[in-house]
Amino acid sequence: MDVIYQNVFHYYRGQTKNKDEGTKILQIENNVTKAMLNVLQHSNPSLTINFAKWLGFNAVKMRNFEYRYQVKGCLTNKTPYAAIIGIAESKVIKKGKITSSNIPDAAILSEEISLLIENKIGYNSFLLKEQLDGHKKNFAPQQYVNNEPILLSWKEVRNFFKANQTVYKENGDALTVFLLTQFEEFCIINGIGDRQRSKDYFFLHFEKEKARKLAEEVDLYIVNNPNFNSEDAGTKDGIGYKKVGSTKFATLTTARQRCLILHIGAPNQRLGLKIQEKIDEMLKRGFDRKAYEIDKYPHEAYIRLEWVTDINQIYPFIDYAYKHR
Repeated sequence: MDVIYQNVFHYYRGQTKNKDEGTKILQIENNVTKAMLNVLQHSNPSLTINFAKWLGFNAVKMRNFEYRYQVKGCLTNKTPYAAIIGIAESKVIKKGKITSSNIPDAAILSEEISLLIENKIGYNSFLLKEQLDGHKKNFAPQQYVNNEPILLSWKEVRNFFKANQTVYKENGDALTVFLLTQFEEFCIINGIGDRQRSKDYFFLHFEKEKARKLAEEVDLYIVNNPNFNSEDAGTKDGIGYKKVGSTKFATLTTARQRCLILHIGAPNQRLGLKIQEKIDEMLKRGFDRKAYEIDKYPHEAYIRLEWVTDINQIYPFIDYAYKHR
């Protein structure tokens, strides 16, 4: 099973015909909402109390909470505290049109507090003023509601949960720690609160657990190598490494079969093809190189990390790529 699908919050979306980007974002948005509420719902109730206090409701003490998704209709109970919570990558609020079916994504309720939550994901998706204001009609009649919504970024939410990981780990609360850890991993997998996409994002997209661990070791080898003067290459579909002032010599890519790519010499030298033969011989299996790659990328050699028995086997090839780039 792929590493990312071992995460309890990550859903297999499968192949959907004619699925546009908007549909995909909405699907992830719903999953993020459910994941966040699942963490609060199934963790120690004190985590929700901590969450309420983090929002500024320091007087909340009761531990009996109700968690709802897609809140339709009006709440029935008035509570001492109530607020709209808006969570997005940015705290910018824009003006826009809303539909007649405007409903909050989630709610956290108790006898003390009523929180209605609106979530957005993606760096081109913003909270809408009309939508946030419209959610006020979902509170109980004559409910006092904070005049302004409480705005959070996903980065702040992740940091709140990560800070609580330490607290509950010290308290020996294994279930709460597990859920908090899984939520953080889920956010990494889906790029939530991570505009630049951290290295962990790319590590988790390697199909096999063995490949993921070896990818981390390759990264440490390159970054900490005293004989290398390297820097991040700014690769979009993986982690690229280049000589300072030069071009890439290695890429941990999540595209093209999710592998380690070595960029060796100039294309006209065709060193990648020569080194590929040695790598295939060492691993006792050939990399499925596409026909067009032979002519287009003769300076590249590919290593499927899950085929590697000992990480030390491939270090000399990385050194060679660095030297000849």
